[in-house]
Amino acid sequence: MSAQNRLNLLIVVGLLFAGTLNGQWLETTIYIPDSLSGVLRPQAFTYNATNNKVYVGGREGDCVIVIDGATNQKIAKIPAGSNIRALVWNSTNNKVYCANGDSDNVTVIDGASNSVITTIPAGDGPCALAYNPTNNKVYCANAGSDNVTVIDGANDSVIATIRVEDAPSALVWNSTNNKVYCANRNSRKVTIINGENDSVITTILVRDAPSALVWNSINNKVYCANYLSDGVTVIDGATNRVITTITVGDAPRALAYNPTHNKVYCANGNSDDVTVIDGANDSVIATIRVGDAPSALVWNSTDNWVYCANRLSNDVTIIDGKYNSVIATVRVGDAPSALVWNSTNNKVYCANYLSDGVTVIDGATNRVITTIPVGSHSYPRALLYNPTNNKVYCANDGSADVTVIDGASNCVITTITVGDEPYALVYNPTNNKVYCANWASADITVIDGASNCVITTITVGDEPYALVYNPTNNKVYCANWASADITVIDGASNCVITTITVGDEPYALVYNPTNNKVYCANWASNDVTVIDGATDSVITTITVGRYPCALVHNQTNNKVYCANNASDDVTVIDGATDSVLTTIPVGLWPRALVYNPTNNKVYCANNESYDVTVIDGATNRVLTTIPVGYEPRALVYNPTNNKVYCANEWSNDVTVIDGASDSVLATITVGDRPRAFAYNPVQNRVYVANYYGSCISVIRDVVGIEEEAGFKKQPVRNELTVTPNPCHSSTRIRYGLAKPGAVSLKVYNTAGQCVKTLVNTKQNAGIYELNWQGTDNFNRRLSPGIYFLEMEAGDYRAKSRVVLLQE
Repeated sequence: MSAQNRLNLLIVVGLLFAGTLNGQWLETTIYIPDSLSGVLRPQAFTYNATNNKVYVGGREGDCVIVIDGATNQKIAKIPAGSNIRALVWNSTNNKVYCANGDSDNVTVIDGASNSVITTIPAGDGPCALAYNPTNNKVYCANAGSDNVTVIDGANDSVIATIRVEDAPSALVWNSTNNKVYCANRNSRKVTIINGENDSVITTILVRDAPSALVWNSINNKVYCANYLSDGVTVIDGATNRVITTITVGDAPRALAYNPTHNKVYCANGNSDDVTVIDGANDSVIATIRVGDAPSALVWNSTDNWVYCANRLSNDVTIIDGKYNSVIATVRVGDAPSALVWNSTNNKVYCANYLSDGVTVIDGATNRVITTIPVGSHSYPRALLYNPTNNKVYCANDGSADVTVIDGASNCVITTITVGDEPYALVYNPTNNKVYCANWASADITVIDGASNCVITTITVGDEPYALVYNPTNNKVYCANWASADITVIDGASNCVITTITVGDEPYALVYNPTNNKVYCANWASNDVTVIDGATDSVITTITVGRYPCALVHNQTNNKVYCANNASDDVTVIDGATDSVLTTIPVGLWPRALVYNPTNNKVYCANNESYDVTVIDGATNRVLTTIPVGYEPRALVYNPTNNKVYCANEWSNDVTVIDGASDSVLATITVGDRPRAFAYNPVQNRVYVANYYGSCISVIRDVVGIEEEAGFKKQPVRNELTVTPNPCHSSTRIRYGLAKPGAVSLKVYNTAGQCVKTLVNTKQNAGIYELNWQGTDNFNRRLSPGIYFLEMEAGDYRAKSRVVLLQE
């Protein structure tokens, strides 16, 4: 990595703590199966005809994936808000607007560079978008605040906020009369907006739950599908009057218009059919049987075909636009929910909501060209570091594979197919092998650490759950939960040596190198089985607390610690005699343990009391209890910097603890539901497996070891960053000073008044961080709106716009 790149990483999240610089920051997020994934539950599309790109957003992932329309390759991942409900393309300025339903804002993306231009505060729950090319405006319907935000397409400023009816859910633009129609789902009304001056022209009563709109350009009519009343209301585009209501199938939920034959198509979600309506006289021409739960429609003008995505039958029905007959049914992914047509290459893209992929269909042949994975419910469960080849292995129990990551570049090297629901990993340094225990297929996949090839698959007991390596005898031990035994494997030959009967539901393993013993915590029988590492015979069984679930060995005092989940304590076992020394009360539901050899401490993460108990390894006394995030699930120790990392599953963050003082150094936001760790001592990185996020967060820690690692320390440069922005309750401000001197950091309102002085003092060169809570100099909450952060340090000046949202 270049010196400049390393410096950029350092500046990203440097923390000034207790007068010393601690470089803890989220270096990158690795999405599985690759770095251009991350959209989970894809549900929104738009097509950029200028650059021939397809944009896809989803319910989860907080990003937009860009697909090249010619090659079908993913070419960019753009950060956006949460729950992307809609996308629209601005053809005048070549921009894409992204409605973030849970973030209450709209992300604006440059269509040429795929970079974020800005983020615009919208109303509550933006869910639909429409573009008005006549006046170059974007309209955003906000379902929670019952209004429509109007955005200037040139400068991306909010022009107006238009009050509409209850729960606006769909928009369409009428180019003939320059009107925007907004379907309000809960009020049974459609609001008609003047596209020129953004005033409400009128409100029209339709049927129950209007949910989709389409415009008939030939006869200047707007069709509104009413989901709960099984009808389509037809509105005259000139007079704004209801012409008629057409009875269609059960639960109409999508509409499409075919201008070649002047037909309107209505997909009926519960009756599994499509109603074809004559655009001239509004009569029903045909009812076409399609797949289960049709949910989306699109028209292909090149071939005059209509595509219907059927959510429950996982297919797309293709209808001839002239004859109203079914031409073909194409199998796609799970729960197809959105469609878009690529006019340049004549392709149809189908978003598969539950399988996190986009199926590409050839418009000429109606064959599937490819399926592009845009996200993955891979559910990463376990991580492992290979020091020989500097690789990280991630076992994904949802996708039944292991992702191999380069430890230097953080790039995904390959994905290895293993057994069903891989749960645990262990490394054999003697033979450079990785072992992966597969819970559902009752076997272990053995992977070559150099070539990433599968060497063999070993059948073990039922539901293998935990692994440990015995370096003295070159053996691997596999605890099999359902069969209540341990399979012992020869590390050289990969042969099963023996099977050892242990207690009920063996859950965790640890190796004692001092006495060459393996300890197995048995969840259901409340005991620990001690196994001789040389003979593989059972030495003894030790009664411990209720539901033992984690083990760790203290090499300094030769003790084994067992966390008992249901009795809220830790049993301390003498490693030489296998006798119980003491039982230590800890927090609620202890779940994980880690040992700090530098200070001879044991850390116990307590799942339900949201804290970590620190135990003195010599005296077995509790030293302190450290509050962390919600439901701490995993721990790892960094020996290079003497730090302990705690993954907090329900607050989606990692607490970094100083191993000497037991003080919290930082809290780092990671992905959804962090559950496992691995440490890379070469780059001093911590890898966090985010189970529901289907990604791996990489935390970097370089500052303080640069000289030891052979790095040339780089000078700090002047810098000012603000994140998140926009913000609700607080935002983090980081700034760098290239040289010592007077520093001023102030917040101004749009009238140019200083409302908050954050810093006004002399400071040394370095990187600083503070949190602004959105308050003024009197600690009063400021009104939502736009503010300006200005920094002065010597001859350096920096200014950043900050958008403060409603709490």
